[in-house]
Amino acid sequence: MIKKSNKVEEIKFHDAYYQHGLRHTSRSWFERCSEASYPSGLNHRVEVLKALGDVKEKRVLELGCGSGELTAILANDGAYVSTIDISLEAIEITQKKCKEYVEKVIVQQMDANNLSYMNESFDLVVGELVLHHLDYIKIAVEVARVLQPCGRAVFVEPLAHNPFLNVWRRMTSGIRTSSEWPLTYSNISEMGSYFRLARCHEFGLLPLLSSLVFLLTFSHRAKVASGEFLVRLDTPLLELCKPLRRYCSGILIELMR
Repeated sequence: MIKKSNKVEEIKFHDAYYQHGLRHTSRSWFERCSEASYPSGLNHRVEVLKALGDVKEKRVLELGCGSGELTAILANDGAYVSTIDISLEAIEITQKKCKEYVEKVIVQQMDANNLSYMNESFDLVVGELVLHHLDYIKIAVEVARVLQPCGRAVFVEPLAHNPFLNVWRRMTSGIRTSSEWPLTYSNISEMGSYFRLARCHEFGLLPLLSSLVFLLTFSHRAKVASGEFLVRLDTPLLELCKPLRRYCSGILIELMR
């Protein structure tokens, strides 16, 4: 069964987030405390930029610009970026952040499930933590449509198979929308069927233990330090014990048309 995103709820939630921050979206003191225990060391942007490679002179579509950090990096690296978000607040923040790249960046409010771009418009499509807010089949069709032949799409998303992380998600339901959900391997396989090639790379297993450090010490400094240490051990462990990959917090998805 394909879970549908709720456009109205997503707009309302993310407008509030970009106006007031995550604390404003939490409904209770308990949820705010639980949010503070979120693991450190999970740097998904490193994975995204590594997968994208050289973007100079490439036409890049970014789904879900958020506050524009990745947009600015891509433009600074020489890409021509069309970036969208469902939140008008996010659009305004990104426009301000990227004002020095006005010749390279076009920012628009748009629903990623229904892209208004012409067929084969982009060399690359990228998104950080956006697919799990969407109808992943619709977005797969749309991404395949707007990509050039041999074009690539790179996404980083939460993975659904860690039971302890799923308990944390249930404990902090107020800091996310009711229609968002982490992706399963089955979801990713379905998306991949619309492309010539699909491959994945899991990451972020050991850094989850930084949450335990926080719960034992109530020290943000200790949590950050442990996360930085644990992330260096993550790749060697996952290479050594591949079955553990399904319990990672994140997954990098690369789709090739």
